[in-house]
Amino acid sequence: MNLKRILKKLLIPMLVFSLFSPIVSTSMAMQRGGEEELKERIEITNKKRVTPKEIKRFEESLKSYFFEIVEFDVIDRVMKAVDLKEITPGDALIVIVLVKLSKKPDKEIIKMKKEGKTWTEIVNAAGVKLKDVVKEVKEFQKMSGCA
Repeated sequence: MNLKRILKKLLIPMLVFSLFSPIVSTSMAMQRGGEEELKERIEITNKKRVTPKEIKRFEESLKSYFFEIVEFDVIDRVMKAVDLKEITPGDALIVIVLVKLSKKPDKEIIKMKKEGKTWTEIVNAAGVKLKDVVKEVKEFQKMSGCA
């Protein structure tokens, strides 16, 4: 084999690998179902929920999606916390998902969040797996057109 062929056989795969390795390492670094993915999902929800009209539509989507699973008065209380700027719409979604998965009171979850606990700490305190919360949030976002 001549030098040109050897270089082609070595350089082309190395070049392809170097182009795609940042993508692979970034996606591998963001653990599926982890805190970072949950933060990303919260930001997605927050970006689309800025005006009062959008927040009202979000509340209707929550009631529709969680119909007969989470009581409407729970959703109303959580959305009141959003109105009072105690939590963001993305946080409200996590609270409702945690109420659904853990059966913990929404007030307790909101209180922990207002105390500055991370979602990982709150999820652990609720006895739920973080990946299950992320999965439920993603499903809601997909079904509501928020993803």
